[in-house]
Amino acid sequence: MIRLTTLIWVALASVVGFGLFQLKHKVQDLEDELARLNRAVLAEQQAIHVLKAEWSYINQPQRLEALALRHLDLQPMTPEQLGALADVPMRTQEEVPIPATAPTPRPPLPSKPTGTKERPSTKAVPVAAHFSQVSTPAPYRPARGAPSGISTREERR
Repeated sequence: MIRLTTLIWVALASVVGFGLFQLKHKVQDLEDELARLNRAVLAEQQAIHVLKAEWSYINQPQRLEALALRHLDLQPMTPEQLGALADVPMRTQEEVPIPATAPTPRPPLPSKPTGTKERPSTKAVPVAAHFSQVSTPAPYRPARGAPSGISTREERR
């Protein structure tokens, strides 16, 4: 009579053998797909090479010049075709485009509760006036007792 452990080992060997058989076929399928993709990439690279050669031929200046002479009735420019800046009419005030809609003003802000900081004004200020009010940052000073290159915010102020 066959022992139970022998049956378990035979079953285990069969399962492992079947798993290896399946794995082998999956690997072969993947290798076939990889080879197919590599052939496709090579074919595309060759097609790109041919297209670049055709593009180079099509864009040759001598060929383009011959085609232009054959198919286009172009003549050299004459001085009469050029104009002066004084010949261009100036726009009148009526011709100046006006924006379709003016920006709508913002509604006033609600009153602030007491004890909060006052926000800066939101009214429009000319750019030059704004930059004249901007101060330059304070020069960098390392903190006392701090390693070189490190300072605290309080000492930078």
